[in-house]
Amino acid sequence: MISVIVPVYKTEKYIDRCVNSILNQTYKDLELILVDDGSPDRCPEICDEFAEKDSRVVVLHKENGGVSTARNLGLDKAKGDYISFVDSDDYIEPDMYEKMMDKAIKYNCDVIMCDCVKNFDARSEIYTHDIRGGFYGIKELKEEYYRHLLIMENVEYPATISNCTLLFKSKLNSEDMRYQQGVRFSEDLLFGAKLLRKAESFYYMKGQALYHYVMNMESASHSYVPDKWNDYLLLHKRIENEFKCDKEFDFSKQIDLCLLFFIYNTVGQTYGANISKKEKLQKINEILKSERTIETFKNIKINELQVSMKLKIITFMYKYRIGISLLIDYFGSK
Repeated sequence: MISVIVPVYKTEKYIDRCVNSILNQTYKDLELILVDDGSPDRCPEICDEFAEKDSRVVVLHKENGGVSTARNLGLDKAKGDYISFVDSDDYIEPDMYEKMMDKAIKYNCDVIMCDCVKNFDARSEIYTHDIRGGFYGIKELKEEYYRHLLIMENVEYPATISNCTLLFKSKLNSEDMRYQQGVRFSEDLLFGAKLLRKAESFYYMKGQALYHYVMNMESASHSYVPDKWNDYLLLHKRIENEFKCDKEFDFSKQIDLCLLFFIYNTVGQTYGANISKKEKLQKINEILKSERTIETFKNIKINELQVSMKLKIITFMYKYRIGISLLIDYFGSK
């Protein structure tokens, strides 16, 4: 049986489509755990209505605490042999779990991953990862996958950043496999990395886009949030605690690149923020002058970064905090 965990909050416009795409799967042996995260709209009622119609639906009501607390509660209650997540504004292909379970059974896999379709208002695009498809045993995981477990070499998100494209064995669902409360951005990064670090086998269904990720460009993940840097510092500390002292693989470079990615993200979004240039400069300097940032830049060799020359120059400017005002003018006008 598969336990499908769906955190629900203020998505009454989309939840019918989401839930029906799960209940109408060609793979029928599943339980659907709808976690109402104190949603103020009609979502709690809609969830209860689905539970009345289908015995496979379990509804959990809780006070609002964010997606991490909702997923954690779902993980506590999951009874399936395999576990998966779906966001309540997204939906999945009718045969997603049948195809994933075929790979799980054939290869006796701990973790299976498919690709996704990113649905924008006027277009859609398949999103795939720059790693090979197919089966990875523990040997291939150590030799091929661990080098970009936390972050890709080009300072982009790792393959498992979207936890919703993953199906994993419930034996990996232990107390230490929980989301960091209080982190609102990139919380999937740490969970996915820990999952693949614990796994002994992995199958990537490269090119099979079975999950539909509905892109909301006004969401917090795509817009300026004044205290986003604090979230990233908390997340980075957790990443460091989990992986810095790993006895089998040296993740130190990836840990530094994770913070560099967070710097790129927060500073980049500050350029386009609807605040004064003075405030932008103050926010950016707060990030670049932080103790964690300064220490990280000491470890990073800019010339060796696998990024564009333009980004190397920008990284140099960040490291030595020069020309930031010019960057604000340049990027803020775009």
